[in-house]
Amino acid sequence: MATSLTNRTRSSRARSRTTPSTWPCPTRSESLRHRPSCPRRICTSGSRTAKARDQYVCRYNEMTEIWWNDPQKPNQEPSYSKKNWSDTYVTWSPRGTYLATFHRLGIMLWGGPSWKRQIKINHGGVKLIDFSPCETYLVTWSPESGQSAALIIWEIKTGNKCRALQGSDPASEMRWPAYLWSHDDSLFARLGDDCIYVYESSTMKLIKDKQDKRTSVRVEGVRQFLWSPTDNIISCWIPEHTNNPAKVVLMSLPSREELRQKNLFSVADLRMTWHDQGHFLCVKVDKHSKSKKTLNSAFELFRLRDKDVPIEVTEFTKETTVIAFAWEPKGIRYAIIHGEAGSQRTDVSFYSMGSKYNGRISLIKTLESKTCSTLWWSPVGSIIVLANLKGTAGQLEWVDANTQTTIGEAEHFMCSDVEWDPTGRFVATSVSHWKHQMENGFIMWSSHGRELLHTKHDKFYQLHWRPRPKTLLTEAQEKEIRKNLRKYSHRYEEEDAQLKNQLGADKLRERKEKHAAFEGFLRAKQKEYDDMRARRIELRGGVESDAESAYTLIEEEEREQLEMTEEVLDAGEEIEIGDD
Repeated sequence: MATSLTNRTRSSRARSRTTPSTWPCPTRSESLRHRPSCPRRICTSGSRTAKARDQYVCRYNEMTEIWWNDPQKPNQEPSYSKKNWSDTYVTWSPRGTYLATFHRLGIMLWGGPSWKRQIKINHGGVKLIDFSPCETYLVTWSPESGQSAALIIWEIKTGNKCRALQGSDPASEMRWPAYLWSHDDSLFARLGDDCIYVYESSTMKLIKDKQDKRTSVRVEGVRQFLWSPTDNIISCWIPEHTNNPAKVVLMSLPSREELRQKNLFSVADLRMTWHDQGHFLCVKVDKHSKSKKTLNSAFELFRLRDKDVPIEVTEFTKETTVIAFAWEPKGIRYAIIHGEAGSQRTDVSFYSMGSKYNGRISLIKTLESKTCSTLWWSPVGSIIVLANLKGTAGQLEWVDANTQTTIGEAEHFMCSDVEWDPTGRFVATSVSHWKHQMENGFIMWSSHGRELLHTKHDKFYQLHWRPRPKTLLTEAQEKEIRKNLRKYSHRYEEEDAQLKNQLGADKLRERKEKHAAFEGFLRAKQKEYDDMRARRIELRGGVESDAESAYTLIEEEEREQLEMTEEVLDAGEEIEIGDD
């Protein structure tokens, strides 16, 4: 023991002799990289239970409530509720760790099993916030702050201010989110004049170019850009200018390598939509005809997983108007709503990309005469809700994309919002007071369109499902589970049956308890009546009023003729009686 202690003392003395007398202050990136992690008491597992229930938050009047979603259970109470919890609205962080509330002096982030305050962000008059995908950073915007500090980026873990940035020009409209984040929080970017400003989140500085200088990414005339949901790749749209055609560019960052470019001509409008898993990019292009009097649409579909990023084109006639487009999450299909120009009829078509690799686009089926304006895929795919949210319509239709058949139809009058739960087992539709002042509330539906719960509240504002953390399973593992789902489903079916039996037993027990309570009430009243017998005899002068023999039952029958009418039939009429 003495030898080991002596060796430790010598080694510590040697380290102390090599330690410099002055220590340079570390940069912010070094401090972030070497900072010891401080575990916070935030329980993300509180967002669900062993029964795989999810949570949702709803706001109405001055109340904010957090509920467990268990429609089969009667007489539920919110797991947490608070009056005047937020001044305006509430929002979840992307992985459901925090619930953000808005206040006059800034933002509060709440979490944990008991919903305690975790972080306080001091930025007065905040109107808009945006979380980074991994919940590392938070961007806040306040119109009350000076223009040089209207936008602030905060580190959520510590609550420290990372950088204050200039807001938009007061004369121009605020573009939100002001900064777009890469999928891993390592980069964030905003649109500039003929350039894109791309920053490193670790240093809050521009990325370096090939000359090792921190510069913006030069893209002449860029109008819009979007990050891939799974890779550090951006898609950019550059409109036509001077004699140059419009084009879509795919660029890898921070290397600034151009992966693919597509020139487009006579472009009137363009919209980009990434696939949920980053496998594909759809570019919807509205093109002018040669006469400039009509428009026709086309889809430019990029295959990101194939070599050299091949592009497939789907064109529509000038009579066809594409109203909506939506990728199937965790799948290779997409759906569109389209109609004929000048006609109120709309159809819904399903297409397949064939495969993630080396596939070919094909039309699966067109469902004709579907009254809808929006598409809402289940988060796990296969089922899609066709919703008509125009005006006060509220028609809803559930379609199985595997068989292209309707599995449920319903109507929610004045419906303004549709939102699937993270598991794809439930759908919530709501009527927000922000859009309609009547019929405020929400309806909970099953994944097949069966109504489970209908709740009405005056001044109902919003309902949002609590997001789940990112799954640890790979895409191949998820596919294998879905393939063998029937093998796992027996256990869950048994649990559902047990729950149903338990609920039935609970109802039976509740009825028995009510019956027993009523019987007890009758017995108590009978005892009270019996105890007062002597007093009743005394009040009646010794007459036993309770004895049946003290009474004589007399029955009287009265008959009274109210009216009598005589009618003489024709004397010449003969009446024959026979077998016929």
